Amino acid sequence: MGLHHFFTTSVEGDRIVISGDEARHAIKVLRLRPGERITVSDGAGAVVEAVVRSLDGAVEAEVEDRRVVSAPRPTITIHQALMKGDRMDDMIERSVELGVARIVPFLAERTIVRWDEAKRVKSHTRWTEIARAAAKQSRSPWLTVVDPLADAAPREGIVLHEEATTLLRDVLPDEAPEVIDLVIGPEGGLTPAEIEGARTVSLGPHVLRSDFAGPVAAAIVSFVYGSLG
Repeated sequence: MGLHHFFTTSVEGDRIVISGDEARHAIKVLRLRPGERITVSDGAGAVVEAVVRSLDGAVEAEVEDRRVVSAPRPTITIHQALMKGDRMDDMIERSVELGVARIVPFLAERTIVRWDEAKRVKSHTRWTEIARAAAKQSRSPWLTVVDPLADAAPREGIVLHEEATTLLRDVLPDEAPEVIDLVIGPEGGLTPAEIEGARTVSLGPHVLRSDFAGPVAAAIVSFVYGSLG
């Protein structure tokens, strides 16, 4: 079994302190004990391996090893049209586990659900927590950024579209770019106006659910450039 993984704002110095909700989860749920080894990241690539020394409200651990993990290239951003139910939660979790760097939810013209400001704020908080939990589970050195809900579809990026005839892998450049933006529409698809002038691609002969398409596309990109598989 791998070491429990945590995030904190800084991993500088010889001792690490984990506080707040992260500490409560470590103490009450995971039941850490003094002498147990853990890994801790600052969410930006710096990771330490440390030994727990005390658990008095906060977790204090002594650093024994440290490393810095470079960001994968390309960094992947998924622009995902808002979906109903818990599909956004599932998409975010899977995307984080695959190493997606940023997720940008947006309202498309055919988006079914419409939210007031309170619902937007509450959902963004939940999505951020889901992304953090998924990063911990997958022991990622990086925290995925989840943006607040945008009011329109992006005007740039590679758009996944069921009527496209070109496969995603065929539009990827030979050398890994710095960033790749993937755009996924809602259940009813993006409108012609929303994809006008965009590069549209297919993932193959099967039509995938909106919540599944983004993680599949991210996996393909990661495989092509060697960070997965």
